Amino acid sequence: MRTFWKSAVILALPAIWTGLAWAQEPHHPEGTTVKLLLLRQKSVQKELDVSADVAKKVMEFTDKEAEAAGKVLAMPKAKRKKVFEELEEKNKQFLATTLNAKQNKRLDQLYLQFTAPYQLTKAETAKALNLTDEQQQKFKELHKEHRKEMGDILFGKDAEGRAEKFTKLREKTRVRILSILTEKQQAQAREAVGAPFKGELMFEEHELSKKK
Repeated sequence: MRTFWKSAVILALPAIWTGLAWAQEPHHPEGTTVKLLLLRQKSVQKELDVSADVAKKVMEFTDKEAEAAGKVLAMPKAKRKKVFEELEEKNKQFLATTLNAKQNKRLDQLYLQFTAPYQLTKAETAKALNLTDEQQQKFKELHKEHRKEMGDILFGKDAEGRAEKFTKLREKTRVRILSILTEKQQAQAREAVGAPFKGELMFEEHELSKKK
């Protein structure tokens, strides 16, 4: 099970929760995979004003990419990285040619919002926000805790109310992030992520149960 997730074949799951929870695993195309998972959501399509034709195109493309990614598991480990890099490039090209500049910009912002605990552990983010060593350590701890709690929600025995639990976790994490950042850093972060996403994300329980 853990090998499956670490191999990043999360496009096979339309459920956005799973993809976002494991977005930072080192051996998969983290950025575009999460963006495409977000783009599968009707609420995100509405946010980006995506047409019905484009939405259909997104679903067809991600379904095919999921099938392709699944085949990577049978490959030698040394070859997987190269194939995932190729898939990443295909994803980038698809997004660039399917969405307009405004839509891609907003999708980038949503990606940052939903992967904030991970983004704040990256060296480039620390440099951009001028984070202190103490802040960086706090964000590493926050990221670790967030992943654990996310895993408990996704794979815990109690499947009841996963969507509500995720919403509460997001809010708790947001408050903790703001408590670590200074007012100036908060303003910088808000500028980067744009307006908060208020749409509803669908949690497909049956998809997760198939992978347990």
